[in-house]
Amino acid sequence: KPSRSLDAEMSVLADLLHTLLLPFRLVLRLIHRLLYSPTWRTTYPVTRTLPEPVAPAARKGTWTLRTRTGESPLGPVKHTLNGNTGRQLWTFDPAAAPAAWEADALSHFRREYEAMAEARHHSADEPLRLQALRETGGKRRAAKPLPKGAAEAEQVDASLRHGIGFYGSLQMEDGHWPGDYGGPMFLLPGLVIACYVTETELPAEHRAEMLRYLRNHQNEDGGTGLHIEGHSTMFGTSLNYVAARLLGMAADDPHCLRARAFMHGRGGAVNNTSWAKFWLALLGVYEWRGINPLPPEMWILPYWLIVHPGRFWCHCRMVYLPMSYLYGKRAACPPTPLTEALRKELYVEPYSEIAWEEQRNNCGPADMYVQHHPLQDLLWKVVAAAEPWIPAWLRRRALSWCADMILHEDGSTRHVDIGPVNKAINMVCCWYDDPHGEAFKAHLPRIFDYLWLAEDGMKMQGYNGSQAWDTAFAVQAIAASGLGEEAEVSPILRKAHEYLDASQVREDCPEVERYYRHISNGAWPFSTQDHGWPISDCSSEGLKGVIAVEALGLPGVAALEPERLFDCVNVILSYQNTAEHWGTGGWATYENTRGPAALELLNPSECFGDIVIDYSYCELTCACITALSHFHRRHPGHRTAEISTAIKLGAQWIRDKQRPDGSWYGSWGVCFTYGAWFGVVGLASVGEREATSPHVAKALAFLRSKQLPDGGWGESYLSSSRKEYHHADASQVVNTSWAMLALLAGTEGCDESMAGAAPVLARAAAFLMSMQEPTGDWPQQLISGVFNHNCMITYANYRNIFPLWALGQYRRRLRGEPLPNLDAVPTLKL
Repeated sequence: KPSRSLDAEMSVLADLLHTLLLPFRLVLRLIHRLLYSPTWRTTYPVTRTLPEPVAPAARKGTWTLRTRTGESPLGPVKHTLNGNTGRQLWTFDPAAAPAAWEADALSHFRREYEAMAEARHHSADEPLRLQALRETGGKRRAAKPLPKGAAEAEQVDASLRHGIGFYGSLQMEDGHWPGDYGGPMFLLPGLVIACYVTETELPAEHRAEMLRYLRNHQNEDGGTGLHIEGHSTMFGTSLNYVAARLLGMAADDPHCLRARAFMHGRGGAVNNTSWAKFWLALLGVYEWRGINPLPPEMWILPYWLIVHPGRFWCHCRMVYLPMSYLYGKRAACPPTPLTEALRKELYVEPYSEIAWEEQRNNCGPADMYVQHHPLQDLLWKVVAAAEPWIPAWLRRRALSWCADMILHEDGSTRHVDIGPVNKAINMVCCWYDDPHGEAFKAHLPRIFDYLWLAEDGMKMQGYNGSQAWDTAFAVQAIAASGLGEEAEVSPILRKAHEYLDASQVREDCPEVERYYRHISNGAWPFSTQDHGWPISDCSSEGLKGVIAVEALGLPGVAALEPERLFDCVNVILSYQNTAEHWGTGGWATYENTRGPAALELLNPSECFGDIVIDYSYCELTCACITALSHFHRRHPGHRTAEISTAIKLGAQWIRDKQRPDGSWYGSWGVCFTYGAWFGVVGLASVGEREATSPHVAKALAFLRSKQLPDGGWGESYLSSSRKEYHHADASQVVNTSWAMLALLAGTEGCDESMAGAAPVLARAAAFLMSMQEPTGDWPQQLISGVFNHNCMITYANYRNIFPLWALGQYRRRLRGEPLPNLDAVPTLKL
């Protein structure tokens, strides 16, 4: 036999060893697969049957806003606590032809908006106003003529009466005031993507109005902003492009061509925010491995860890909860002809050649508002490297707990959910769990709670409306005028009181601690009782609104039981951030602060500031101490020592947060005039005035320095994002009203101060009256709301509420009447 070389013998030995070890290797591979394999990669739960979208044809018919209805185009509402009181639903009736005057007017307003869209981004809620005119057959209100040379007091009185009469015509039958709460441009695309993924077909007339909205809010450069007044961003452009295509717009439509040119000129949709990447990955037009990890296992960490997400601000928490659930499952829409086309349209490079891992932190300068801290980027790298080794059993446990928390959020809000982002994502989560289940079906009718129609089209609002918030402000404004007891005005206040009665939260949600929730019994929400999330300033304004109406003793107004007010005070007191809540006496929004400000280093959003924890804010602190003060005047013996201590701590917090120039930064309105109104009124409620308080004196001096030559004040949204005062191009009725209210409160009761403020206030009042329209309405000007510093939001009712409030208090000043609730309270030891 020929001799074999040593190499050959070793090769035979290796083959034998490989054969002997093969069973052991197979066992080890099976164990690894069972423990660590990414079994969470979810199969799409159905076979797609929905046809690809086509642009809907225009239909004739009538749009009507309805309330107290559980109907929807996708079935009835499954659960409600109060007969759907406050629910807003725009319905389309193709069989009801609008009157000729209404059809002509709506067409005119739409054409006018389209012609001016690039210069005037804000709609004016014209469909709502046209609906209010149906009862008069299109005849608009006219002001009663005043004689020439009428005194200032007569002019103010006439303006007020005319304004209240008009605003009362917009009140819904359940007592609330509806209005546009849109503005952010990333909300509607999320809903459209969620509907496409879950094969939920929206009615054609809704899709047509959504396309109108997308067209109207494309900027001149082809892009779309984070909000309607903002510069173009990749976030806004890429998501709104996708939404337009999913709604049936053709790829060669001029709108799409301009948007693609914008995106391709800036590197394509990979150059984007993390939220945009999430939505694109869910749609199947971006790869999950191109996203920083959102492991659901973070939800099963022990709560004592300072980084536990249960400590996060509730809006942050409720968005990243369903995001982590879908990320953990790697849920994605399967390829369709449209998504395959989008893979080509969104990117500069071929989809298959994109280095996805390198895109995780790729975000362009137009989108970047908050830079990632280097420690955050390091953390994501470590988590991404460790994730493949997460045991499958642990992933299943984490996903199960996330699903449980999602269902709790859905159930405790009657499937409205805290906001529009988690509403859409939660709906997808329920669909992935069971596309035919009741949890998913209960979501469908609540989609329409978020949709609002104006002449610029149909948008998704930042909440299911601002019903309780606006109504609480409105009744305080009207009651402060001194006209509330008059025959034409008292029915308005009575109906509004009924709404506040029906919208108060009357119970805590189940298992508060287990699901990281705060108590809510007795609170007022921002919108409706069905929504149910309690907020400190909404509770405060709701309490003040109820007290203001009941103090008038109007016939037909049934006072709330004292125990309900006591419950509200209990909630307000519980919100105050003392040392145990990383605070020094201020108030946060939905919950106490649950962690240190250093947690903001984990902010992954790129485009929103201060989202990780619930901070104390000037506006909320002032709202709470004024509410406690108003309550104490009515119930002086209830928890007096606690209320005194809370107000004293809150007032000192307000003083400490005042800027050197005398201003306060307003975090929820634009911006320094908003902060000044709250700051001055808050200090005035504890007896401080311009003549006696350096803080109030500095604040009023700051406001006087910003008054414009026409007597008004005007701030741009840039004040909010840049955190320094920016004049608008023209005076704004809302900013002017806030400044007036601060000046009136800060000078109340001091003859010298009132005399010094008189010419300033007279010029401001003259400006407001000059801006009032013949109907009694005021014009919609620039956007006046903000959240997280960088995103603006619409408060359409502010244009009516605050001029009425400012002129109402000014009327009292002219008549020599004291302003309400600013006198000293001797039983409070401050």
